[in-house]
Amino acid sequence: MPRVKSSPSKCVKTKSGQYVSTWYFLVKGKLIDHSGHPLDIVKLRHPATGESSMFLFSPKEESIQEVLTFSENKRSWFVNDTVNEDGKLLLSTPFDPLFLVVPYLAKATATVPLDQLLQDDQFPQNKRLLQCAGMKHLSEIADRKGDPDINAYKFNEEKLMIWLEKKIERLTKVLQTKNVNVTGGSVSATFVQSSTGQAPKEAYLKYAHGIMSEFLPEDLGLKFYHHLKLPPEEAPGMKRKSVVTPDQKDPKKMKLDDGNNDPALIPVDDSPETQKAEKSGEGLQ
Repeated sequence: MPRVKSSPSKCVKTKSGQYVSTWYFLVKGKLIDHSGHPLDIVKLRHPATGESSMFLFSPKEESIQEVLTFSENKRSWFVNDTVNEDGKLLLSTPFDPLFLVVPYLAKATATVPLDQLLQDDQFPQNKRLLQCAGMKHLSEIADRKGDPDINAYKFNEEKLMIWLEKKIERLTKVLQTKNVNVTGGSVSATFVQSSTGQAPKEAYLKYAHGIMSEFLPEDLGLKFYHHLKLPPEEAPGMKRKSVVTPDQKDPKKMKLDDGNNDPALIPVDDSPETQKAEKSGEGLQ
């Protein structure tokens, strides 16, 4: 089980009475740096909530993954002669770094050099995003201005909608291929199931939008909803809840708890550079 740099809030007590900080982490083997360096988990601003969230950089910082937590009540880990009362399981899923840049671009009132755009006193690790392969495709959601050496960009909302539309089309195809049930409460009653027993494409599209909106600021999620020309509904939920009551499930956890969902549905960086890194074993798998 790989070790991580960040310190968990709970510890394990051994027979000697010493406490050892331990997290149990499910990660693809090729993401691990076999030189002995620990996994580098950092805190970045989540694009949907604006709050602190954990992410994992690949050894050469070519890709980034979001760290998710699978947690159920009354679970513990028993490993050799130790007992860890915190039964959480952490796992990482590939993440497109452009989603992390979108909120900063959208808030910028002028053309800004990329390194300045990503400056965030609360999240100094932002600068490492500049090394991710997916950042080479920033021109798909923004316009480059001025001298190329300055590397300055201005947000282009129209480009963003087109970029998101391409992603949601691929996500919709995955949902259809996996025959995911999208006819539950999150889908409007205006959709009528086809004679083949499969929900219409609009239902899959709406469901896919619900997934993707978890990685967008609320206002942009709503604009994207209208861009797709989906039927209006009462205050569609565009943002994950920051506070969850005991009888509710956190939307992020639901992606793991619900058998219909798959971590593969997380918006990933599918750029050629990242795919090349995957094949070489240096990037995400």
